[in-house]
Amino acid sequence: MASTNPTLLPDVPAEPIAPIRDVEFIEMPVRQILNRCANPAMSFRWTINPYRGCEFGCVYCYARYTHEFLDLRDPMDFERRIFVKRQAAEALARNLARMPVGADQIALGTATDPYQPAERKFGLTRSMLEVFARLGGLDLSITTKSALITRDLDLLRAINSRSRLAVNFSLITLNRRLQRILEPRAPRPALRLRALAQLTAAGIHCNVLMMPMIPGLTDGPTGIESVIRAARRAGAAGVWWRSLFLKPAAARRFVPFIRENFPEQAARIDDFYGRSTYAPRAYDEHLSAIFERLKRKHGYAVEADRDHRSMQAGTATIPASAPRQLELVGQALR
Repeated sequence: MASTNPTLLPDVPAEPIAPIRDVEFIEMPVRQILNRCANPAMSFRWTINPYRGCEFGCVYCYARYTHEFLDLRDPMDFERRIFVKRQAAEALARNLARMPVGADQIALGTATDPYQPAERKFGLTRSMLEVFARLGGLDLSITTKSALITRDLDLLRAINSRSRLAVNFSLITLNRRLQRILEPRAPRPALRLRALAQLTAAGIHCNVLMMPMIPGLTDGPTGIESVIRAARRAGAAGVWWRSLFLKPAAARRFVPFIRENFPEQAARIDDFYGRSTYAPRAYDEHLSAIFERLKRKHGYAVEADRDHRSMQAGTATIPASAPRQLELVGQALR
């Protein structure tokens, strides 16, 4: 296993941890937790993922392919076999002491949610925030679906007082029934909005990520507006979107799910993604017009430099205070 992931300690096997429910936890020793993103299109230069795999089980999750680096090709392994980087905080302290991070942004939670249920048991994210809180002059972003982040409000305040901090809440629908189907073990939308409001009240810059917009399910103007309106009321500084993209590992989970649960949408999904990872240009242009109109209506700025094809290819230029496109090159997703 060490040969498939260069951050693993050599000759140290991953160790099993007592399972919870039907989820298996495996200890993954690491010496490096701070990984450089080599893609020049990304505004962040460093990524951190304290866990590998995610219990939330979002059916559209693009990051399922990261388990293939460990020779785990069943798409369900991503949510049932969670790798726990127990020495994350120690590795982070070492990395920050040795690496010239400077003012480059560090993105926490680019491939798995740092506040997934495992965090209640292992506390890896909190232990890393304790490291960040002792430092200053950093640029840190955190992306999550979880209200558990409010547990760490004390550390977030400390970091925010000495460094630049942005928290990005992923939220694609307010329809609770639909959300439970698409994100079976993720917190309900109301909890995310409540957490967002708590953080913004504490002076922390927060955004809402409407990623991905799923054709036929979450892309209706009424549903989009309901999220944008709720984000504004909760105090979100920005709302960002992108359409669904399907890498092969994600498609192996998502396409059968659509055929079983939303058969009326299957033909459209096949048409969009049968021969492409990305949605058609015309679809992105259609969504862009909707978002521009609704963001203006609710008082959000519309970025003049946003281009659908560059967003689709993961090369859009995004202001430093905004969340970054989360399609990363493989070496950044460790």
